[in-house]
Amino acid sequence: MTFNEDTRVKIPTIIHLTCLGYDYLSLKDAVWDEDTNIFTDVFKQSIAKINSQVDSREIEQLLKEVKLTLDNEDLGEAFYQLLIKKSGIKLIDFTNLNSNTFNVVTELSYKNKDE
Repeated sequence: MTFNEDTRVKIPTIIHLTCLGYDYLSLKDAVWDEDTNIFTDVFKQSIAKINSQVDSREIEQLLKEVKLTLDNEDLGEAFYQLLIKKSGIKLIDFTNLNSNTFNVVTELSYKNKDE
């Protein structure tokens, strides 16, 4: 057996996370926003799942808000505040963690403007 990054790190990590309840997302057919690395379909479905009272228009607005906060030069402070806010649409259900969606991918490249 050849030992490399895949056999020593990636595959064991993916196996461990799937045993913990994460779903593996193949990048082969996946579609995501390359500016933010948000899998928009997963985001919309997950927000709808934990916020049953919101409609698709509100979810689209939230997605725009999240994208704007990720552009801030505040080291993620604005995004963190969105995560923990107590009222409005929740990004994470801290009360019932099973309501949330947990996914893992192998290796997702990140683009930063021209880099």
